[in-house]
Amino acid sequence: MAKEYEFVMPGHPNIYGGDQPHNLKIYFSEPDSGVNTDTGIVLFIAGFGGHANSNVYKKMRSNFADRYNLVTVQCDFFGWEFMQAEPLEESLNNFNDMGLMQVLDNITAVMAVIEILKDNEFTFNSKKIIAYGHSHGAYLSLLCNRLAPGLFSLIIDNSAWLYPAYLSADRYLFTGSDTPIVFNYFAKSNENDKGILSLPLVYKSINKFCQIHSFHGSADRLITFEEKRRFCNAIRNCYLHEITAAKVDHQIFKSNDHGLDADFLLLFDYVMTELDVKFNRGTEVIIPNHEIRTDLHSYHFDYTNKIPILTLK
Repeated sequence: MAKEYEFVMPGHPNIYGGDQPHNLKIYFSEPDSGVNTDTGIVLFIAGFGGHANSNVYKKMRSNFADRYNLVTVQCDFFGWEFMQAEPLEESLNNFNDMGLMQVLDNITAVMAVIEILKDNEFTFNSKKIIAYGHSHGAYLSLLCNRLAPGLFSLIIDNSAWLYPAYLSADRYLFTGSDTPIVFNYFAKSNENDKGILSLPLVYKSINKFCQIHSFHGSADRLITFEEKRRFCNAIRNCYLHEITAAKVDHQIFKSNDHGLDADFLLLFDYVMTELDVKFNRGTEVIIPNHEIRTDLHSYHFDYTNKIPILTLK
């Protein structure tokens, strides 16, 4: 049985303001046999309706640690509570920003666990760090890859959109009745910089390329396959897998719509065992300080102390 841990640490200061501290809860598991030089790390990022205490994610954190020799990591990132099935009141202190705070939390979770491993004198494979996300979680995985260049070796993307649709439109959740639950997110009223949140724009300046395996349904109604193909074709080492009706096998994929109604465990296993995924070897994690400029702002990411600090100008 994998060894499971959880802890709370200060999260990145709220870049939007607010008058309350932001705390970050992190969950991680290590293989029962211990950490060795071939042990990698996988970060799970849930989409709407999922969270770190969902049964499927608890199962993945435990099972994947032993099965694939991975330290599994997940966190309760900024605003996750507002991505569930119940509308809650948001405020500047905590809301579903669908962007930078959520990304910073997920990068922080990985870096914090790395520091714990180092403090315990464990040597792991720093070239075997994976992010695995579903829908919005996959979008965050891809944005993490851009904002922490060189950290990740593999991104597994199940149905990522290229820009959060709910920053400009309401979310409608149908739960069986004729009247949907409507979410009018607080983030819609904020200034949202597409230059930093649009994957096609922010990836134009990428200079470190990790493998990306992107699975996308031909009938996806939130982002078309054609849009995803244009994005992936512009990136080195991005492999796009179109899931058509003919590829719905009712095992890994149960639909060709958004999210693919995928079995998260079987999809990960398919990537790790059936695709030609190879990892280099290394012992050091080095993320350079860097800056991204858009028409609206300059974003400086400082990794001097390993945990990311973002300064906006």
